[in-house]
Formats: sequence, structure tokens, C-alpha cells
Amino acid sequence: MEWISILKCPITGSDLRLLDKHEIDILCQKADNNELWLANGTPFTDNITQGLQSLDGGYIYLVVKDILLLMRDLAIIDSLDKVINKPPSADKTQVKTFYDNKGWTTNEAGDYEDAVIYEDLRDVSKNYIRKCHERVSRFLNPSGKYLLDAGSGAIQFSEYLQYAADYSYRVCLDFSFTALKEAKKKLGDKGICILGDMTNIPIKDGCMDGFVSLNAVYHIPKEEQVTAIKEMYRVLAFNAKGVVVYDWFKHSAWMNLWMLPFRGFVFIKNRVLDAVGSVFNTSGAARRLYFYCHKPSYLRKHLPPYQLKVWRSVSVPFMRYYIHSWLFGKQILEWVYKKEEKEPELCGLRGEYPMLVFEK
Repeated sequence: MEWISILKCPITGSDLRLLDKHEIDILCQKADNNELWLANGTPFTDNITQGLQSLDGGYIYLVVKDILLLMRDLAIIDSLDKVINKPPSADKTQVKTFYDNKGWTTNEAGDYEDAVIYEDLRDVSKNYIRKCHERVSRFLNPSGKYLLDAGSGAIQFSEYLQYAADYSYRVCLDFSFTALKEAKKKLGDKGICILGDMTNIPIKDGCMDGFVSLNAVYHIPKEEQVTAIKEMYRVLAFNAKGVVVYDWFKHSAWMNLWMLPFRGFVFIKNRVLDAVGSVFNTSGAARRLYFYCHKPSYLRKHLPPYQLKVWRSVSVPFMRYYIHSWLFGKQILEWVYKKEEKEPELCGLRGEYPMLVFEK
């Protein structure tokens, strides 16, 4: 496990090392005697088979099913003086719960629920979406030792696997254990799977030969998104490259124009549901999975320098409303793709999903 040398304790920042059998036996005895806790204050009584310890000796991190549990509040402590009294935000908890319990489950067709809900899986859109997925590789170094996949999810599309084809390891970071189990199945020994927080990446500075983060950052609380991207940039090696796929949503001029009537309908529908809910004491409109999209000017101001390119200029709702095989849908998307290839910066700025391309 040579790659342990790139890791750091998410609490103290010190190096980590593997626990030996004797140390694990002692910890199991302490757990039996109720002498261990999680850093969130919960008593720890589970069995320990494998783990890491910070070199300063203060914190233990479990390894479960080859997944490294490097979350601050999941650290194992031997004193209540080390308790971290800062629970995760409600928005983070909501996103984590969705992906653990639903997002990374599959339906009868083998598609992840995340893709069923948030992607267009129809044949009419398939070729366009595949080519958009493949764009990311152009802006990464073709090979290296470590590629960080921040907010990796289950690596749900086959094109995603190709980004790290010529890297020694793909480092998958996510806070959904379910997602990481799926990713590990696909990557085998090539996958280093870390249960961790994108705003506090437990990796040392300058260790990654590239990074990708695909449609993940805008699910982070808005005040922490810049921190997450700066963390990815921090771990990037010199001369390495990284790509963040973001979403402008209501800051996309083109989608605002085309989706205005549909967004108006949804707004009115939700207000009606909320009003009915308040009268009859029901929940009203269902709460959406948390996301927040900053303006382009905000990111330019607060992030390290980056190139703006296009990942995909049209949104999933746009495709579902306007793109149909009987309405020349494939031809329309082929025209859109050619437009994106010709003017990637303009389409990245005015369209729905930009790529932010970083290089040190």
C-alpha cells in the first residue's frame, strides 16, 4: 500500500499509517470495555479488523471493505476531550442520505436511480451525451500515477472510466459509502476509495497528477463550494490538470430563454402545493436535492485561474421537453455538438454545464 504516503489525517493533517495486529487487538478490547468513541461523541463498540492511525497517535480511522473512512466525525477516539462538536449541515446530510439510500441503487434495466432522475437516458440523446462525457479527457494529462475523482459517485458511465485508463490509481473521494462500494467493484486494485469530505480532502499537497469532479460541487453548501475547488487545486501536482463540471442553471442565458415557460409552470405548481399543504397541514411541494449554482463572475473572483470550456450546453429538462426522434432530435443535438466544438468558451458561458479547467 505505497499510496498510504499520500494521505493525511483530516483533523490534524499528520501522516497516517496502518495499524498492526497487536494494536487492533488492543483497540477491540477497549471497544468491548466501552473505552472508545467516534469523534462525534457516539460510543464505539464495533469490531475492528483494519485501520489507520495518525502519526501523532490521536485518531484512528477504520478501513471497511477496502474503503478508507477518513471523515472527521468518524474518527475513533479514546477520550471525550477529542469530541468534535460540529455536526454536518442539514444540506450535506440530505445529499448523503439520498445517495446512500436511493441515488446509487439500480433499477431493473441496470441504471442508477441518479441517472434515471437527473439524466436523459433515451436513445435519441445517447450519442450526444456520450460525446459530451468524452470531452473531459481532452483537458487532462493523458497519464500519471494518481487521478483524483472528487465526488466520484459510483462512476456510473463507461466514459468516466476512461479518464484514468492510463493512470496507476484512481482516487475516488465521496461521502456516500454506497457509491464507493460500487466504484470499488469497477476499479478493483486500481481504485483507492475514500469516504471523505470534498471541503477537507485528506490528501497531502501536490500529490495528484490530475483531478475530475463531475456534477458534484453544486451539491455542496454554497458557502463551501469555493473551498472544495481550492482543495482539489491544493492537491494537484505541478504541471498537472484538473476539470470541474459545474452547472450555471438560472445563470445560463440560453437555457433561461428556452426554459422560461416551463420554469414558470413549475414555480406556480410548487406555490400551489405549498399553499395546499399549509391549509391541510401536509408537506406541500417535495424538497429537491440540495444544489446551488454561483454566477460565473463569483467563481472568477474567488477561484484560482481557470479556462472556461463547455461540457454540455443544454440541460436535461431542455432535452426532455424539446428533443424527440419524431422532431429531428438527433439532428438538433448533432448541430448543438458542432456549435459547442466550434465555440467552446461561448457555449461554456451561455449554456448549462461548463467545464472549469485548472492547471498548475
